[in-house]
Amino acid sequence: MIQLKRIFFTGFLICFSMATFAQSESDLNELKEAFADVKEGKYNEAYPYFRKMLNSYPKDPTYNYFFGRCLLYLESDSEKAIEKLRFASTRNVPDDVYFYLGLAYLWNYEFEEAIANFKWFEKKASKKQARDLEVFNYKSMAQNGLYLIKYFKEQQVFSKDKAPIRAFYKNYKLSKFEGDLVDRFEYFNQVADSNTTPNVLFVPMYLENKDVLYFSAKNKRRGDYDIYRITRLTDTSWSKAENLGDKINSPFDEGFPFMHSDGSTLYFASKGHYSMGGYDLYKSSWNWERQEWTEPENLDFPINSPFDDVLFVPSPDKKRACFASNRERLEHEYTIYDVKLDLGGAYVEYKTNEQIRQVSELTVNAKEEDQIVNREKKPEKNKTSRSILKITEDDQFVGKSEYDSLLNRAISLQLKADSVKWIVDDKRIEFDNIADGHERAQFGNQIVKLEREIYTLQKEADKCYEEVRKIEQINLASKSITYENQSQSLEKKRLEPFVQKSESQNVVVEPLDNSFDKVILKSPKPETSLNANSNDWGLRVTIPSLYNSTNTIKTNEKLPGGIVYLIQLGAFSSEKSPSVFMGMEPITCIKKQNSKIHKYYAGKFLMLSDAEENLPIVKSKGFKDAYIVAFNKGKITPINVAVKLETKNANQNYLLAENKVEVAKQESNNLLIIYVIKATLNKSDLKMINEVKEFLNDNQEIYFDDSKSNDNLIIKSFISYDAANILKSKIEQIIHVEIEIHAYFAENQIPLDQARKITQ
Repeated sequence: MIQLKRIFFTGFLICFSMATFAQSESDLNELKEAFADVKEGKYNEAYPYFRKMLNSYPKDPTYNYFFGRCLLYLESDSEKAIEKLRFASTRNVPDDVYFYLGLAYLWNYEFEEAIANFKWFEKKASKKQARDLEVFNYKSMAQNGLYLIKYFKEQQVFSKDKAPIRAFYKNYKLSKFEGDLVDRFEYFNQVADSNTTPNVLFVPMYLENKDVLYFSAKNKRRGDYDIYRITRLTDTSWSKAENLGDKINSPFDEGFPFMHSDGSTLYFASKGHYSMGGYDLYKSSWNWERQEWTEPENLDFPINSPFDDVLFVPSPDKKRACFASNRERLEHEYTIYDVKLDLGGAYVEYKTNEQIRQVSELTVNAKEEDQIVNREKKPEKNKTSRSILKITEDDQFVGKSEYDSLLNRAISLQLKADSVKWIVDDKRIEFDNIADGHERAQFGNQIVKLEREIYTLQKEADKCYEEVRKIEQINLASKSITYENQSQSLEKKRLEPFVQKSESQNVVVEPLDNSFDKVILKSPKPETSLNANSNDWGLRVTIPSLYNSTNTIKTNEKLPGGIVYLIQLGAFSSEKSPSVFMGMEPITCIKKQNSKIHKYYAGKFLMLSDAEENLPIVKSKGFKDAYIVAFNKGKITPINVAVKLETKNANQNYLLAENKVEVAKQESNNLLIIYVIKATLNKSDLKMINEVKEFLNDNQEIYFDDSKSNDNLIIKSFISYDAANILKSKIEQIIHVEIEIHAYFAENQIPLDQARKITQ
């Protein structure tokens, strides 16, 4: 009987141990998946786990940090995210907590707090981390927002409706607009690009020859979205698309254009110019006398917000307008607002941030007015709306003899822009000391005008610099002279002989470093040297470069079969050092037989959308003329042909995308929970430290955390709590101070009891 009880008890222990082990393994996998989801930006999937952990460990800084990040992207109330992130920022969590805290303050209209946190993050972050998260741009948005919300007009709202992002424009009330909003790609029967939001085109109800349509498309040279126009030539043909130029198009995305029926006023959305975050709405008018656009005018708060505000469509009498926004942060939905335009309304000075947040919600507060519109009778069209806008490129900068005058003009414009910046800085200080509301409003308008003047002057200066470089390049080609470190150029960029795409020219620029990168690199870094035949896809930037004297850039390596997209950097008359390419990889060099020209390409992509996504990275490295080239079975092929063939590789592309996700998950799966020992010990006490080292194994390290005010001894790392605890007991007998054991996962501290449950 006793023997039977022993057998039963032993069996119970075995079953209990197996169940405990299975539970521990399940808990660890759940932890790994949650961390991988955050890394991939899948906050919806990570949210339940971190909410559960925070319920169990409400004061744990790591779970407050990750739960705060989830709340930031999922909750419309930013204060909830601020509460969690602010608590986490006072503890031992990743330094980017200040970036996300700044973003939460930005979206909560607390711009001063946002600026302070962005600045604090810049001090702590590496240059690469600051570039990847675009903290400089977000800081500028917060600075813009600080001035855009100082005074505002109370907005009358007739209605607000929610609609799916992919078809939000179909919910616009267009009974008064004499036209329809359509998807540009569907209207022209074209292949859609990789943008997640629809490309909306306004088509007049009575479309005639010589009518002009405005739309957004990718700038093939820069990679961002610009606004273009086309003219209807016949019932079946259109003119070549024409870029609206630098007055309208910034180095950032522009989209959602709408030309008013007056034929002169263009409304559009932009992430550049004077934005307080995301897309802001602007208007610009065509000056018929000067044949140019006026400087874009921000439509101000509360129409604009720190979120995406798009597709502003005013009525013919400009008394009503519709626009859409994601300020309510509903996933996959926009809110469409029907508002009254009150051009003569009085400006109000805000008192509290709570007032700003309430105004930004654009609550329905006006009664619908009865409007009768006769759509059967064809309205008489404004003659100006049918006129063709003559937008021509400035061609005055031509000829070697103009080099000195151009350079002098560029320097003059740059100095003037800098002078206006100093004036603005002084006026901002003076502005804060003005008490009278009317005077503050006038002063604020002066500051905005000066800011726009700075933008115009800087644009003109940059344009002159660009033309100066063109003349220098022509001289270099004709005289075979290399100019290095031009002292007269304020941009201080090194130029060398180069070759253009046209065979009739034999010059091309060799650009160098730029001060910022705007796009986060997504492809994993390879562990071995580059090989064109390996699965080495995407684009990376590594410092130091993977290429060196032993691992050189190979010439004429065989390209993978099928459709492959590369980004052409330039054509050079000789082989180039890897340092020229600023750490970008992979780099491909192609040289035709009996030719001295070496063409260099960056990245390898199976899909055009991936190449387009990475093109801004290449341009930010100084290769501003870079463009995408398609190869099919190793030979250059037209992009439109490649896109059609690309669909045949859909399964291969899908597998590649799945592989990228799998790499991120694999990185998380390889992570383990580790334990470290921490104690306060004077690092100058070498005798004590040597005694401690005698107890360490070969795989254990000892160092001091210099970031703390006290000397913190740290010993790492242990894969089990018991191993750490045994060493802890031994060391305590030597140093006679209390020693702590901490648990970490993916370099983030987690609750000790949770770690012990998982690793038991």
